[in-house]
Amino acid sequence: MRYTAETTVKRISRKLLLSCYSNPGQVQQSCCACPHYGKVWSCPPGIPDAACYLEHYDEAFLIAVKVTYPQELRDAAVTAAQTEWIRQETYEKVKKELLLTLLELEKKLPGSKCMGAGRCILCGKCARETGGTCRHPQDRRYSVTAFGFDFGKMLGELMNIRLLWSSDGLPEYDVAVAALFVRTAGV
Repeated sequence: MRYTAETTVKRISRKLLLSCYSNPGQVQQSCCACPHYGKVWSCPPGIPDAACYLEHYDEAFLIAVKVTYPQELRDAAVTAAQTEWIRQETYEKVKKELLLTLLELEKKLPGSKCMGAGRCILCGKCARETGGTCRHPQDRRYSVTAFGFDFGKMLGELMNIRLLWSSDGLPEYDVAVAALFVRTAGV
């Protein structure tokens, strides 16, 4: 399946990220509307407070991967099922590869921690749906949006990428936003 993926990285202090781009109340409302709400361990409800979870980190590298769909692929997305299939074969694969790459980076940068782009997709179906515990707790990472970060605002202000939405079919592109948090003090 033909598509392009363009990556943009922006370095930002944790303090600036929390003060300018954290809006847990508004983002939590969006999370509640998600069909995966309460069904995935990487997302609300029940995740830690962002400020507490990130207190040991100094900076973040925000990573945005823009997945652009050619017109013929967008034209093929005429039903909800076709649109979902195309996203699974493109955008969702890119998100998973991004998470796996960041997990490898964590191993090379002791003390770092990543956040995924959207809900965790390491398993086909999260064990949370059936009341089970996470099958991959060592690799599960919370999502950027789960912590209340306004990734639409971050994309626009920090990366000059406009977030697109489409009520039917595929937009021109989708954007996956993840982060790698690092400690720089004393380095």
